[in-house]
Amino acid sequence: MLGKRDDDPNLLNVHDTPLLISISYWNIASSFQYLFQDDLCWRKRRGKSCREECMTMSIKHLLIGCVAAVQILGITETTLAQDSWPSQPVHLVVPYPPGGNTDLIARTVSASLSEILGQPVVVENKAGAGGTVGMGAVAGAAPDGYMLVVGDIATMGINPHVYKNLKYDPATDFDPIIQITSVPLVLGVGPKLGFDDLDSFLKAAKADPELVDYASAGVGTAQHLAFEYFKSLTGIDAVHIPYKGSGPARTALIAGEVGAMIDGTLIPSVLDKSITALAVTSEDRVSVLPDVPTLKEKGVDMVYTSWHGIFAPKGTDPAVIEKLNVAINKILQQPDVIKRFSALNINLVGGSPKDFNDFVAGQSERLGELVKLSDATGQ
Repeated sequence: MLGKRDDDPNLLNVHDTPLLISISYWNIASSFQYLFQDDLCWRKRRGKSCREECMTMSIKHLLIGCVAAVQILGITETTLAQDSWPSQPVHLVVPYPPGGNTDLIARTVSASLSEILGQPVVVENKAGAGGTVGMGAVAGAAPDGYMLVVGDIATMGINPHVYKNLKYDPATDFDPIIQITSVPLVLGVGPKLGFDDLDSFLKAAKADPELVDYASAGVGTAQHLAFEYFKSLTGIDAVHIPYKGSGPARTALIAGEVGAMIDGTLIPSVLDKSITALAVTSEDRVSVLPDVPTLKEKGVDMVYTSWHGIFAPKGTDPAVIEKLNVAINKILQQPDVIKRFSALNINLVGGSPKDFNDFVAGQSERLGELVKLSDATGQ
Protein backbone atom coordinates (compact mmCIF):
# COMPACT_ATOMS: atom_id res chain seq x y z
CA MET A 1 0.00 0.00 0.00
CA LEU A 2 1.32 3.46 -0.86
CA GLY A 3 2.85 5.37 2.03
CA LYS A 4 2.91 2.43 4.45
CA ARG A 5 5.89 0.91 6.17
CA ASP A 6 6.06 -2.42 7.97
CA ASP A 7 7.37 -1.04 11.27
CA ASP A 8 5.20 2.09 11.29
CA PRO A 9 2.09 2.32 9.05
CA ASN A 10 1.91 6.09 9.55
CA LEU A 11 5.27 6.77 7.90
CA LEU A 12 6.06 6.84 4.19
CA ASN A 13 8.33 4.19 2.74
CA VAL A 14 11.47 5.37 1.02
CA HIS A 15 10.61 3.00 -1.88
CA ASP A 16 7.49 5.08 -2.56
CA THR A 17 9.63 8.17 -3.24
CA PRO A 18 9.84 7.75 -7.09
CA LEU A 19 6.05 7.53 -7.29
CA LEU A 20 5.66 10.59 -5.06
CA ILE A 21 8.11 12.50 -7.24
CA SER A 22 6.00 11.63 -10.29
CA ILE A 23 2.86 12.89 -8.55
CA SER A 24 4.62 16.08 -7.52
CA TYR A 25 5.97 16.62 -11.05
CA TRP A 26 2.52 16.10 -12.55
CA ASN A 27 1.00 18.73 -10.28
CA ILE A 28 3.70 21.30 -11.01
CA ALA A 29 3.59 20.60 -14.75
CA SER A 30 -0.19 20.88 -14.74
CA SER A 31 0.02 24.30 -13.12
CA PHE A 32 2.22 25.60 -15.92
CA GLN A 33 -0.07 23.99 -18.48
CA TYR A 34 -2.91 26.07 -17.13
CA LEU A 35 -0.75 29.17 -17.08
CA PHE A 36 0.53 28.95 -20.66
CA GLN A 37 -2.18 27.10 -22.58
CA ASP A 38 -3.23 28.75 -25.87
CA ASP A 39 -5.98 31.27 -26.47
CA LEU A 40 -8.65 28.61 -27.00
CA CYS A 41 -9.36 28.71 -23.28
CA TRP A 42 -9.86 32.29 -22.19
CA ARG A 43 -9.23 34.63 -25.14
CA LYS A 44 -11.32 32.99 -27.85
CA ARG A 45 -13.99 31.39 -25.72
CA ARG A 46 -14.97 32.77 -22.35
CA GLY A 47 -12.68 35.72 -21.82
CA LYS A 48 -11.82 37.02 -18.37
CA SER A 49 -13.82 34.53 -16.29
CA CYS A 50 -12.10 31.59 -17.88
CA ARG A 51 -8.76 33.24 -17.40
CA GLU A 52 -9.46 33.60 -13.69
CA GLU A 53 -10.54 29.96 -13.53
CA CYS A 54 -7.36 28.84 -15.27
CA MET A 55 -5.23 30.95 -12.98
CA THR A 56 -6.99 29.51 -9.92
CA MET A 57 -6.46 25.97 -11.15
CA SER A 58 -2.81 26.62 -11.95
CA ILE A 59 -2.11 28.06 -8.50
CA LYS A 60 -3.89 25.11 -6.87
CA HIS A 61 -1.81 22.56 -8.78
CA LEU A 62 1.40 24.52 -8.14
CA LEU A 63 0.78 24.60 -4.40
CA ILE A 64 0.00 20.87 -4.30
CA GLY A 65 3.16 20.12 -6.23
CA CYS A 66 5.32 22.30 -4.00
CA VAL A 67 3.90 20.76 -0.82
CA ALA A 68 4.59 17.29 -2.18
CA ALA A 69 8.11 18.30 -3.14
CA VAL A 70 8.83 19.62 0.37
CA GLN A 71 7.51 16.39 1.91
CA ILE A 72 9.69 14.32 -0.40
CA LEU A 73 12.76 16.36 0.50
CA GLY A 74 12.05 15.83 4.19
CA ILE A 75 11.61 12.08 3.74
CA THR A 76 14.75 11.84 1.64
CA GLU A 77 16.85 13.90 4.06
CA THR A 78 15.84 11.79 7.07
CA THR A 79 16.36 8.56 5.19
CA LEU A 80 19.76 9.59 3.91
CA ALA A 81 20.85 10.70 7.39
CA GLN A 82 19.86 7.36 8.84
CA ASP A 83 21.28 5.24 6.01
CA SER A 84 24.54 7.11 5.33
CA TRP A 85 25.56 7.84 8.94
CA PRO A 86 28.23 7.10 9.95
CA SER A 87 30.48 7.52 6.94
CA GLN A 88 33.57 8.34 9.03
CA PRO A 89 34.94 7.61 12.53
CA VAL A 90 32.82 8.64 15.51
CA HIS A 91 34.59 10.31 18.45
CA LEU A 92 33.46 9.50 21.99
CA VAL A 93 34.81 12.03 24.49
CA VAL A 94 35.58 11.11 28.10
CA PRO A 95 35.84 14.32 30.16
CA TYR A 96 38.21 12.69 32.67
CA PRO A 97 41.70 11.14 32.64
CA PRO A 98 42.14 7.48 31.63
CA GLY A 99 41.65 4.78 34.23
CA GLY A 100 38.38 5.70 35.95
CA ASN A 101 34.93 4.19 35.61
CA THR A 102 33.90 6.68 32.92
CA ASP A 103 36.90 5.77 30.80
CA LEU A 104 36.27 2.05 31.30
CA ILE A 105 32.61 2.42 30.30
CA ALA A 106 33.50 4.37 27.17
CA ARG A 107 36.12 1.88 26.01
CA THR A 108 33.89 -1.12 26.64
CA VAL A 109 30.94 0.34 24.76
CA SER A 110 33.06 1.75 21.92
CA ALA A 111 34.52 -1.63 21.01
CA SER A 112 31.13 -3.22 20.33
CA LEU A 113 29.67 -0.01 18.89
CA SER A 114 32.42 0.08 16.24
CA GLU A 115 31.36 -3.37 15.05
CA ILE A 116 27.67 -2.46 14.87
CA LEU A 117 28.17 0.89 13.11
CA GLY A 118 30.88 -0.34 10.74
CA GLN A 119 33.09 2.64 11.59
CA PRO A 120 35.75 3.15 14.30
CA VAL A 121 34.51 4.70 17.54
CA VAL A 122 37.52 6.56 18.90
CA VAL A 123 37.67 7.32 22.64
CA GLU A 124 39.25 10.70 23.46
CA ASN A 125 40.12 11.80 27.00
CA LYS A 126 39.59 15.56 27.36
CA ALA A 127 40.12 16.07 31.09
CA GLY A 128 40.12 19.25 33.12
CA ALA A 129 38.14 21.36 35.59
CA GLY A 130 35.93 18.57 36.93
CA GLY A 131 34.91 17.40 33.48
CA THR A 132 33.84 20.83 32.25
CA VAL A 133 36.56 21.04 29.56
CA GLY A 134 35.44 17.91 27.73
CA MET A 135 31.74 18.68 28.11
CA GLY A 136 32.26 22.20 26.79
CA ALA A 137 34.14 20.90 23.77
CA VAL A 138 31.27 18.61 22.78
CA ALA A 139 28.62 21.24 23.52
CA GLY A 140 30.28 23.45 20.90
CA ALA A 141 30.75 20.69 18.32
CA ALA A 142 28.72 20.30 15.13
CA PRO A 143 25.53 18.26 15.77
CA ASP A 144 26.36 15.77 13.03
CA GLY A 145 26.64 12.61 15.14
CA TYR A 146 30.42 12.37 14.90
CA MET A 147 31.21 13.85 18.34
CA LEU A 148 29.60 12.29 21.42
CA VAL A 149 30.38 12.46 25.13
CA VAL A 150 30.02 10.27 28.22
CA GLY A 151 28.28 12.46 30.79
CA ASP A 152 27.79 11.47 34.40
CA ILE A 153 26.28 12.50 37.71
CA ALA A 154 28.95 15.18 38.16
CA THR A 155 29.11 16.79 34.72
CA MET A 156 25.37 16.71 34.02
CA GLY A 157 23.83 16.82 37.50
CA ILE A 158 26.23 18.51 39.92
CA ASN A 159 28.42 20.96 37.98
CA PRO A 160 25.55 23.30 36.97
CA HIS A 161 24.93 23.95 40.67
CA VAL A 162 28.62 24.27 41.60
CA TYR A 163 30.31 26.35 38.89
CA LYS A 164 29.30 29.97 38.38
CA ASN A 165 30.65 30.28 34.84
CA LEU A 166 30.00 26.84 33.40
CA LYS A 167 30.84 26.68 29.68
CA TYR A 168 27.90 24.44 28.87
CA ASP A 169 24.27 23.99 29.90
CA PRO A 170 23.21 20.35 30.39
CA ALA A 171 19.58 21.23 29.73
CA THR A 172 20.05 23.10 26.43
CA ASP A 173 23.39 22.04 24.91
CA PHE A 174 22.91 18.27 24.67
CA ASP A 175 20.56 15.61 23.35
CA PRO A 176 20.43 12.56 25.66
CA ILE A 177 20.98 9.25 23.86
CA ILE A 178 20.94 6.56 26.56
CA GLN A 179 21.63 5.94 30.24
CA ILE A 180 24.30 3.27 30.56
CA THR A 181 24.89 2.72 34.28
CA SER A 182 23.66 3.07 37.82
CA VAL A 183 26.52 2.62 40.28
CA PRO A 184 26.02 1.97 44.00
CA LEU A 185 28.71 3.57 46.15
CA VAL A 186 30.66 1.99 49.01
CA LEU A 187 31.39 3.58 52.38
CA GLY A 188 34.92 2.37 53.07
CA VAL A 189 37.54 2.99 55.73
CA GLY A 190 41.29 2.46 55.51
CA PRO A 191 43.99 1.55 58.02
CA LYS A 192 43.93 5.03 59.56
CA LEU A 193 40.59 4.25 61.23
CA GLY A 194 40.42 0.47 61.04
CA PHE A 195 36.73 -0.06 61.92
CA ASP A 196 35.03 -3.31 60.91
CA ASP A 197 31.38 -2.27 61.08
CA LEU A 198 29.23 0.83 60.67
CA ASP A 199 27.89 0.89 64.24
CA SER A 200 31.32 1.17 65.85
CA PHE A 201 32.38 3.75 63.26
CA LEU A 202 29.38 5.98 64.00
CA LYS A 203 29.76 5.60 67.76
CA ALA A 204 33.43 6.63 67.66
CA ALA A 205 32.77 9.52 65.26
CA LYS A 206 30.05 10.96 67.48
CA ALA A 207 32.27 10.63 70.56
CA ASP A 208 35.20 12.42 68.88
CA PRO A 209 34.16 15.05 66.28
CA GLU A 210 37.78 15.39 65.12
CA LEU A 211 38.34 11.68 64.54
CA VAL A 212 37.14 11.31 60.96
CA ASP A 213 38.43 12.88 57.78
CA TYR A 214 37.29 11.70 54.36
CA ALA A 215 38.61 11.78 50.80
CA SER A 216 36.82 12.78 47.60
CA ALA A 217 37.67 13.40 43.96
CA GLY A 218 37.28 17.14 44.56
CA VAL A 219 34.94 19.82 45.85
CA GLY A 220 31.43 19.38 44.49
CA THR A 221 32.04 15.86 43.17
CA ALA A 222 29.68 12.93 43.65
CA GLN A 223 31.87 11.57 46.47
CA HIS A 224 31.87 14.91 48.27
CA LEU A 225 28.09 15.28 48.09
CA ALA A 226 27.55 11.68 49.16
CA PHE A 227 29.61 12.03 52.35
CA GLU A 228 28.03 15.37 53.24
CA TYR A 229 24.61 13.79 52.78
CA PHE A 230 25.74 10.91 55.02
CA LYS A 231 26.95 13.38 57.66
CA SER A 232 23.63 15.23 57.66
CA LEU A 233 21.67 12.01 58.22
CA THR A 234 23.93 10.53 60.93
CA GLY A 235 24.87 13.69 62.82
CA ILE A 236 28.63 13.04 62.72
CA ASP A 237 31.39 15.52 61.92
CA ALA A 238 34.15 14.81 59.39
CA VAL A 239 36.77 16.94 57.65
CA HIS A 240 36.72 16.95 53.85
CA ILE A 241 40.06 16.27 52.12
CA PRO A 242 39.65 16.81 48.35
CA TYR A 243 42.00 15.12 45.85
CA LYS A 244 42.40 15.46 42.09
CA GLY A 245 40.30 12.48 41.07
CA SER A 246 39.05 9.19 42.49
CA GLY A 247 42.35 7.41 41.86
CA PRO A 248 44.51 9.67 44.06
CA ALA A 249 41.78 9.76 46.72
CA ARG A 250 41.56 5.98 46.83
CA THR A 251 45.35 5.70 47.01
CA ALA A 252 45.40 8.09 49.97
CA LEU A 253 42.73 6.03 51.72
CA ILE A 254 44.70 2.80 51.25
CA ALA A 255 47.92 4.46 52.42
CA GLY A 256 46.29 5.74 55.61
CA GLU A 257 46.63 9.42 54.72
CA VAL A 258 42.86 9.85 55.15
CA GLY A 259 40.30 7.84 57.09
CA ALA A 260 37.18 7.24 55.00
CA MET A 261 35.59 7.63 51.58
CA ILE A 262 32.30 7.00 49.78
CA ASP A 263 32.90 6.01 46.15
CA GLY A 264 31.94 3.52 43.46
CA THR A 265 35.50 2.46 42.66
CA LEU A 266 36.40 0.93 46.03
CA ILE A 267 35.25 -2.64 45.40
CA PRO A 268 38.54 -4.04 44.01
CA SER A 269 40.30 -2.64 47.07
CA VAL A 270 37.63 -4.12 49.34
CA LEU A 271 38.04 -7.52 47.70
CA ASP A 272 41.82 -7.46 48.18
CA LYS A 273 41.23 -6.34 51.81
CA SER A 274 43.17 -3.07 51.57
CA ILE A 275 39.93 -1.23 52.42
CA THR A 276 37.06 -2.31 54.69
CA ALA A 277 33.52 -1.76 53.39
CA LEU A 278 31.10 -0.64 56.12
CA ALA A 279 27.99 -0.20 53.96
CA VAL A 280 26.70 0.35 50.42
CA THR A 281 24.48 3.22 49.29
CA SER A 282 22.12 1.23 47.06
CA GLU A 283 18.55 0.13 47.78
CA ASP A 284 19.66 -3.53 47.93
CA ARG A 285 22.91 -5.30 48.73
CA VAL A 286 25.32 -5.74 45.83
CA SER A 287 26.16 -9.20 44.52
CA VAL A 288 29.94 -8.87 44.77
CA LEU A 289 29.73 -7.79 48.43
CA PRO A 290 26.91 -9.96 49.78
CA ASP A 291 27.96 -9.56 53.43
CA VAL A 292 28.05 -5.76 53.36
CA PRO A 293 24.76 -4.16 54.51
CA THR A 294 23.02 -1.22 52.92
CA LEU A 295 22.86 2.05 54.80
CA LYS A 296 19.09 1.65 55.01
CA GLU A 297 19.52 -1.72 56.71
CA LYS A 298 21.62 0.04 59.35
CA GLY A 299 18.99 2.70 59.95
CA VAL A 300 20.45 5.46 57.74
CA ASP A 301 17.73 6.44 55.25
CA MET A 302 20.10 7.12 52.36
CA VAL A 303 20.03 5.77 48.78
CA TYR A 304 22.57 7.41 46.52
CA THR A 305 23.95 6.06 43.24
CA SER A 306 26.26 7.43 40.59
CA TRP A 307 25.41 7.10 36.89
CA HIS A 308 26.71 7.53 33.35
CA GLY A 309 25.18 8.03 29.92
CA ILE A 310 25.95 9.16 26.39
CA PHE A 311 24.99 12.54 24.96
CA ALA A 312 25.23 14.29 21.59
CA PRO A 313 25.37 18.03 20.83
CA LYS A 314 21.94 19.65 20.76
CA GLY A 315 20.27 19.48 17.36
CA THR A 316 21.64 16.10 16.31
CA ASP A 317 19.39 14.34 13.80
CA PRO A 318 16.76 12.25 15.69
CA ALA A 319 17.41 9.39 13.23
CA VAL A 320 21.06 9.31 14.33
CA ILE A 321 20.05 9.48 18.01
CA GLU A 322 17.69 6.55 17.50
CA LYS A 323 20.30 4.51 15.63
CA LEU A 324 22.78 4.99 18.47
CA ASN A 325 20.17 4.21 21.12
CA VAL A 326 19.18 0.93 19.46
CA ALA A 327 22.82 -0.10 19.00
CA ILE A 328 23.86 0.65 22.60
CA ASN A 329 20.79 -1.06 24.05
CA LYS A 330 21.93 -4.19 22.21
CA ILE A 331 25.45 -3.81 23.60
CA LEU A 332 24.16 -3.55 27.17
CA GLN A 333 22.44 -6.92 26.72
CA GLN A 334 25.59 -8.74 25.62
CA PRO A 335 26.55 -11.41 28.21
CA ASP A 336 30.25 -10.50 28.23
CA VAL A 337 29.46 -6.81 28.81
CA ILE A 338 27.04 -7.65 31.63
CA LYS A 339 29.62 -9.94 33.25
CA ARG A 340 32.40 -7.37 33.03
CA PHE A 341 30.40 -4.57 34.64
CA SER A 342 28.78 -6.81 37.23
CA ALA A 343 32.22 -7.72 38.56
CA LEU A 344 32.82 -4.00 39.16
CA ASN A 345 29.46 -3.40 40.87
CA ILE A 346 28.18 -1.43 37.87
CA ASN A 347 24.51 -1.98 37.00
CA LEU A 348 23.53 -1.54 33.35
CA VAL A 349 20.37 0.43 32.58
CA GLY A 350 19.52 1.18 28.92
CA GLY A 351 16.14 2.55 27.81
CA SER A 352 14.97 5.30 25.49
CA PRO A 353 16.33 8.85 25.01
CA LYS A 354 13.17 10.18 26.69
CA ASP A 355 13.70 7.91 29.70
CA PHE A 356 17.20 9.28 30.09
CA ASN A 357 16.11 12.89 29.59
CA ASP A 358 13.49 12.59 32.35
CA PHE A 359 15.98 10.89 34.66
CA VAL A 360 18.62 13.61 34.24
CA ALA A 361 16.06 16.35 34.89
CA GLY A 362 15.00 14.70 38.16
CA GLN A 363 18.59 14.13 39.24
CA SER A 364 19.54 17.74 38.59
CA GLU A 365 16.86 19.00 40.95
CA ARG A 366 17.83 16.59 43.75
CA LEU A 367 21.56 17.16 43.36
CA GLY A 368 21.07 20.92 43.47
CA GLU A 369 19.67 20.51 46.97
CA LEU A 370 22.69 18.42 48.03
CA VAL A 371 25.11 21.01 46.62
CA LYS A 372 23.53 23.63 48.88
CA LEU A 373 23.79 21.25 51.80
CA SER A 374 27.50 20.66 51.13
CA ASP A 375 28.24 24.37 50.63
CA ALA A 376 30.04 23.54 47.40
CA THR A 377 28.60 26.43 45.39
CA GLY A 378 30.58 29.29 43.92
CA GLN A 379 33.48 27.43 42.33
